[in-house]
Amino acid sequence: MSDDKMKIICKWCTVSKECHIVSQETSEHQGAYGIDDVVMAKVKIHKHFKGKNYCKGSDRTTSVPLNEIVKYNEKLKD
Repeated sequence: MSDDKMKIICKWCTVSKECHIVSQETSEHQGAYGIDDVVMAKVKIHKHFKGKNYCKGSDRTTSVPLNEIVKYNEKLKD
């Protein structure tokens, strides 16, 4: 599996779908120990169907923390 192609859970149909990272940016969040830098990845979810019609999440770009994607893809490798 290459770095730019990966799987993510679609928020709209809650099924694991293929996506790729469009860009990455670092944002600051208030964490338990002060301000944390979190790398956010802009992710493009590929077109897919939910039933007979396209899912609302199809062909959409969403921002998710990069470490969540990495953790999820590590689980899939087994």
